[in-house]
Amino acid sequence: MKLYIDIDGVLLDYDSDSRADNAIELIEYITSEFDCYWLTTHCKGDADPAIAYLSRYFPEETMQKLAKIKPTCWEDLKTEGIDFDSNFIWLDDYPFQAEEAVLENFGASDSLIKVNLRNEGELLRVLDILMDIKKKKRKRIKRMLCFIVGLILAAVLGKAIWMSVSNRSLGDFASEKEDILQRRDYLLGQVMTNPSDLISRMPEAVGPQFQGEWALYSASMLTAALTNISMIYPETRGEAARCIDRLIQIVMSPDLRRYDFHRWGEDPLETLDSDVSHISYLSHLAWMISGYNYTCSDGKYDRLHGKLCETMNRRILQSPNLNLQTYPGELIYVPDMLVAIVALANYSRQNKGKYWPTVHLWLEEMKANWIDPGTGLISSYIPAGDAGFVGTVPVKGSYSALSCYYLTFVDEEFARGQYARLKDAFFQAKPISGFREYSDKRCLLGFDIDAGPILLNLSPTGTAFGIGPATFFQDRDVRNSFLRTAELAGFTVIRDGRRHYLLANVALVGEAITLAMRTAVKWE
Repeated sequence: MKLYIDIDGVLLDYDSDSRADNAIELIEYITSEFDCYWLTTHCKGDADPAIAYLSRYFPEETMQKLAKIKPTCWEDLKTEGIDFDSNFIWLDDYPFQAEEAVLENFGASDSLIKVNLRNEGELLRVLDILMDIKKKKRKRIKRMLCFIVGLILAAVLGKAIWMSVSNRSLGDFASEKEDILQRRDYLLGQVMTNPSDLISRMPEAVGPQFQGEWALYSASMLTAALTNISMIYPETRGEAARCIDRLIQIVMSPDLRRYDFHRWGEDPLETLDSDVSHISYLSHLAWMISGYNYTCSDGKYDRLHGKLCETMNRRILQSPNLNLQTYPGELIYVPDMLVAIVALANYSRQNKGKYWPTVHLWLEEMKANWIDPGTGLISSYIPAGDAGFVGTVPVKGSYSALSCYYLTFVDEEFARGQYARLKDAFFQAKPISGFREYSDKRCLLGFDIDAGPILLNLSPTGTAFGIGPATFFQDRDVRNSFLRTAELAGFTVIRDGRRHYLLANVALVGEAITLAMRTAVKWE
């Protein structure tokens, strides 16, 4: 949830020209629990004046937390700086009537918390309100997750009975051709639409930020699937090129770029000469273009492709440890960085080795510094700026499986070794086949922000991503057992010659991921 905060009359007391009582406690809480933005006359697009202004009132430790608060842009009314597409709280001592009218018009009047520092213990009152909001939100999420997990459990049990009767089995690319193409056709009908419709097909519950991100991943994974399919069934190559072209246009649209703009405060494509990361958006777009180039040689995106890769290469080499943050103020998510490395590697193969030195350098640094000592797997995430980080955070099944898939593009032998270690650490054969989310503990029923709903220890995303390396390395027993698990949880339905898992109605991106993974082959 976003939180917008004023300075004068909220953090600072007008009457005494000093920081408000309990302001430090408030700052510590909001910067740890909310996505915070300045909404003050001291910040109109640039947070530096606000930080400079506050520096004489707060100790250095608190200033470090205040530095995490992002700027907003507004001219006349503070409400111009509010993102009304997201859930938010606004702390202000004296909003204008016109601003309150805007809130009312958007049905967001309850999002405003008025602060009156003349009341004793005012910021403690505000803290209580904020804590109560977070508590209620967690309860709602918990109830929703319990409901979802219950539905999944019921579905799994029912489907298990059905599958035991039907004795369904899987084969190879030849026997699966009809199934694969029908799933492709379903995804094309769902993803190849106008950008706003695609975003709206992502679950509303995840919020605008992740709706945009999941829309990007849906297009990216469908592109990977189309590229794979064009190599498995060469007669589909022309159609694949046309479809990937359309998907690239969707991803380049302002609507879909907006999620990245909101996090970084600038447009990812209009600021390629800057030093700001944008690594997730740029890498997926570059990866998609490389897929287009494997299916079509018309050079349509060569100029853009070159600029994207030049930008990523420069920003990676300028970074403290060859890694870039997905979003500001967060850890380095290694699978997100691997997409950039894959994109550079593909560009290198298509352009006489350009940027291969960066790919090689990153791989060597990773092997030297970012391997978990317990499992031998690549770390799931590392702190920004810490090149010597090793294994102080858990390795997760979802991250490890995805990293293993991406490694098949850049270092096949190392990927093969990572796949063997992945199976050693996370594989579960019974009662349901798949990859666990945790290698060091059991979780029969739960929820993980990365894995999704965990059932009988299994990681839904880890199992789905695990299909990729299993397919690539022709581990058919594991691949087909994981696909049976997908069928068990997903419920395939067929309509008008198009096939998809029923769960695609809830998580379209999962359908795209599964198709990309079950068709994973070498791009050449």
